[in-house]
Amino acid sequence: MTSFYPLHICIEGKKCLVVGGGKTAERKVSTLLRYGGKVVLVSPDATRPIRKHSNKKRIVWHRRNFKAADLNGALLAFSATGSAQLNREIGTEAKKKSILVNLADNPEGCDFISPSLVERGHLTVSIATDGLAPLLSKKIRQDLEKYFGKEYRRYTELIAKVRSTIILDNTLAPQEKKKKLKCLLSLPIINQLARGERVHYKDILKKLGVSG
Repeated sequence: MTSFYPLHICIEGKKCLVVGGGKTAERKVSTLLRYGGKVVLVSPDATRPIRKHSNKKRIVWHRRNFKAADLNGALLAFSATGSAQLNREIGTEAKKKSILVNLADNPEGCDFISPSLVERGHLTVSIATDGLAPLLSKKIRQDLEKYFGKEYRRYTELIAKVRSTIILDNTLAPQEKKKKLKCLLSLPIINQLARGERVHYKDILKKLGVSG
């Protein structure tokens, strides 16, 4: 059984190859674009959303069958052709070129897997079962989406801004900074945001006794 090391990786501006034009490929393309990937898709045909991305120049779409040369320069490769044999062939070619590859419905042949995600701005929670129980990953994601409401987007932004101010404050001793950062997380900020209240980072700094 394959175990996967959890890792968040920057793909901004990097070539990400997607082979296939169906619903699975569509989901891969959407996520890759959201994280700034330079998407190249290879498939004779594609879904309407993929075509829309191509028409708007968000992706490069080669309307033909896969060639080994398509892998050149790619950071990541995703094979979602609907053909288990073709997916394996693409996986073999990718491994020859030392390119990390994800094969649809074949976790044992993957170098990496795409986890289920809960995204709230800069907060990302990843859920994975090593590709063995995707329905369970989906169920856990749905449960976590209820816990991490939309207010966590603003909450993350506030925590980051206050933390940066404290870290850069040269008037505070290291131990005092640690104490204030610990206190920061105990403040009921998330409850205020959940109630729809407006919270400014300077008000938080004032409560912590830090000049903004």
